[in-house]
Formats: sequence, C-alpha cells, structure tokens
Amino acid sequence: GEDNPVTIHKEHGARLKLNVEEVYFSPRLATERKRVSDSVCDGENILDMFCGIGPFPVVIARNNDVSITGVDINENAIKYFKENIKLNKLKNVEAICGDVGEVSKSFKTKFDRIIMNLPGLAYDFLDVAMNLIEDGGTINYYEFSDGYEQGQKRLIDAALKENKNVEITNTRKVKSTSPGEWHVAIDAKITSK
Repeated sequence: GEDNPVTIHKEHGARLKLNVEEVYFSPRLATERKRVSDSVCDGENILDMFCGIGPFPVVIARNNDVSITGVDINENAIKYFKENIKLNKLKNVEAICGDVGEVSKSFKTKFDRIIMNLPGLAYDFLDVAMNLIEDGGTINYYEFSDGYEQGQKRLIDAALKENKNVEITNTRKVKSTSPGEWHVAIDAKITSK
C-alpha cells in the first residue's frame, strides 16, 4: 500500500481525520465516547481538558446541542481537531492549543461537564477541574488503575480542598491496559458544600 499516515476514522456518524505518526488516537474508546455523548444534555457548556484530535467533542457535538471547548498541548492534535470541526460542520466547538493549567486561567465561565481523558496524568489537573466545574456539574474522569478506589479518593480529596462534595454516579472499566490494570472511567457530580 501507499505510505500515507493520514487517515479518516468513522465513528457514530462522525469523521475524524488524523496522522497516526503525529497524534495519539484510540478507536477502542468509541463505545466510551458514545456513552458520554448519550449522557450529555442539550445546553451544556463542556470542557475537554485533553482533547487530542477532538473525538469526544466531535461525537458529542454531532449528537447534542452544546458548547464545547477542547484544549490540548499538542499542536498537531489541535490542527487535526480544527480540521475535524470543519469536516463535521460543527458549530459552538472551539479548539485551543496550550497547557490546560495555563489556558484555564483565561476562561470567563464555568463548565457543566469536564472530560479528563488523560489516564496517566489527569489526577495532576483535578484542582483545575474543581475550580472550573459549575455547581452540580459532572466530571468524566479517567485513569489507569486496578480498580476504582484510587480514582474516587483522588476526586474526593480534590473536592474537599475546594470545599465541594462528590457524588460518584458511574464507574466502568473502559479497556484493559495490562494484566490486572485497566483504563477506568469515573463519573462524578460535583456540588458546593
């Protein structure tokens, strides 16, 4: 075949263009992206803290009337995310290149939902998420673990520092990463004390 690393992946009615040599993308998360999209309500203001080429925002925005901001530090990923916004003819979706810890300081609004799918490092940004989440909002949090206890504790500890409560609304094993270790999802509703 041709030596062409650029491809278009189709998923739940969305088309996602990417260069497999420049960006990370896992088609194995298609079911998880659909699950999150199905839990979104119209009118939500959503932040994807580590959006990559935009699979969560694109799938969500194709199926819901929402406003989404996606942030990623990888310039190539943001380039493809912007292409994917156009490719899918989406409105109310913004792509921002930068470190979410820095970029978030300029946000003038809070978010009804925050997606944190960077399972190796997301816990380092829980303080940022707790400051950006609207009262009663949902955090879709991901990490690599052998269970849910560690992630739930991290969410609760981060919330306590901001004087907030956490209600775990859903947990699931997304995919196996190695024997005994999983890419786990924890959905949490965050409220003020």
